[in-house]
Amino acid sequence: MSTSNWTCPPTHPFIPATPGDRRSPCPALNVLANHGYLPRNGQNIGFWHLICAVQEVYNLSFILAVFLALAGVLLCGHAFRLDLDALAIHNKIEHDASLVHANASGQQRAPTEVDPELLKSFLSHADPRRGMSLYDLVQVRICREALLSHPLDSIHSQIGAGEAALCWLLLKQDGGRIPSSTLLQWFGEERLPDNWVRPRHVIGLLNARTKAVEVANMMRLGIKENT
Repeated sequence: MSTSNWTCPPTHPFIPATPGDRRSPCPALNVLANHGYLPRNGQNIGFWHLICAVQEVYNLSFILAVFLALAGVLLCGHAFRLDLDALAIHNKIEHDASLVHANASGQQRAPTEVDPELLKSFLSHADPRRGMSLYDLVQVRICREALLSHPLDSIHSQIGAGEAALCWLLLKQDGGRIPSSTLLQWFGEERLPDNWVRPRHVIGLLNARTKAVEVANMMRLGIKENT
């Protein structure tokens, strides 16, 4: 990642969601809406608009951006448009054992608000000075999934690993750790962190897939060691 700090353009200030705005269980997309890279009301987001936003801010490759956007609009959208809260429909893309969002608990949609206790637990896995490593992030996933009465199915387990992998690729610094302040602002406040820098290199589909497989393997080894 670049050594220069991210400076959010004046045309994209952080404005928290207001009553009536739609938000999702995905912090990456909520951040984009809160900064105006996506419609601030979170509604009627066009397929190409979604692709351009994640490319501009997160430096995803065109193929990865299309893959993620296509999954969202096909599974949760309408006429190649998307309302952010539709991503909360349970067991489409959304799944239990989210890092900072509560489970659906029998409801058709999962909560889209950050759960303060889950956020606190999540941040506790990071070293206060050194931040969170990929290993630490994997431990959070293991702990969250261990609390489920029924394990995630294979597809949603892979989605969870992919989300953790992409989070790490987007937020890590050169030393391979994510500062606690970055985690708090991105996951907790759903804003672009003050000292965050956009990935220097484009994050491609193969990069994301390889890291997701690494996360999944680390989780399997971690679960075995704890049993």
